[in-house]
Amino acid sequence: MAKSNTQYQNSVSKLSVHPLGYRGLHPLIENRFTRRFVVKTEAYLGAAGDLTKKELAEASAYIRHDMDELSKDYHTSIDSFKLSAWYQAWDKITWGTLASITDKTQVEWTEVGDDLQHQGRYCVGDEVGFGILTCVRCGYKKELFHPTKVLSCANCDGGEFMRESFEP
Repeated sequence: MAKSNTQYQNSVSKLSVHPLGYRGLHPLIENRFTRRFVVKTEAYLGAAGDLTKKELAEASAYIRHDMDELSKDYHTSIDSFKLSAWYQAWDKITWGTLASITDKTQVEWTEVGDDLQHQGRYCVGDEVGFGILTCVRCGYKKELFHPTKVLSCANCDGGEFMRESFEP
């Protein structure tokens, strides 16, 4: 338990290096950083040995493209950056990792009060935490790893959801 708690605290402390946390300098987005990242990634890919030169070149091109897209998304505006595919993937991976080392039983106890208050149903605009939201209209499921406001269903634009807990 102590090991899990330490892992959790370390993971949370690393969240402070999130690109949105920087206001003046953008150390994660600078060209110098991008170049270093790409060179180091190419070195790792090259060290794998089982990639052909063509596969290595393609992987490098994809990495360069992704880093350029990240930079473009970030520099447009914070709001649009949060909607970008890169940020969405980063957000899901980060919160998913934190959720995997969290004591789900204790988190569920904090959610029980909200579930009773909402009678198990959440509407667009409600605050909801950890769990799986299922659209009442179409059955679409969305996993939530952190507290957030309920948005309309991505599948049918429905506005009412049931919250289910994750398996402990």
